[in-house]
Amino acid sequence: MNPIMNGFTYTIASAAASGGGGNPVSINLYTYFVQIMSFLILVWILKKFAWKPLMNMMEKRRQHIADSLAQAEQERNEAARIKQEYQEDMHKARLEAKSIIEKATQESEQRAAEILDQARRETEKLKQAALAEIEREREKAVSELRLQVVNMSVAVAEKVIRHKLDIQGQEALIDQFIQEVGDRPC
Repeated sequence: MNPIMNGFTYTIASAAASGGGGNPVSINLYTYFVQIMSFLILVWILKKFAWKPLMNMMEKRRQHIADSLAQAEQERNEAARIKQEYQEDMHKARLEAKSIIEKATQESEQRAAEILDQARRETEKLKQAALAEIEREREKAVSELRLQVVNMSVAVAEKVIRHKLDIQGQEALIDQFIQEVGDRPC
């Protein structure tokens, strides 16, 4: 409501309350003027002493709300950025873990292949060494056997020459020699 209507309403109410038999719509200009002046003085006092602090308080409140909204938006943006960084870091960590696992698997497979290859080479070396040793032992045994055969042949020849036996005696001597050679270990 505007101030004029307030003053008019007050005037009508005061005339009706006074119980006067006059016209309740009649306007007392003095009262009307005093009321307008009182209202203007009240507005001036409020403007002078209360309006600025009230407006300052309202501005501070508006600024506080604006700052709070800006801070909330900034924190939301920061949270979204941190979340994005976290997701990127997790993705990188997954890729790195996968790479490490693949690398470790390849290295272990390569190491296993190297160990198997080394074991095969060592086995082959041992086999060749064993075969060489067997061959040396065989040659040694054959050599010793030849030596024994030669020694026995010489012994038989000596006996034959010493006895100068006849053919039957020589045959018995050869049979005896063969039996001795068969009894000896090789």
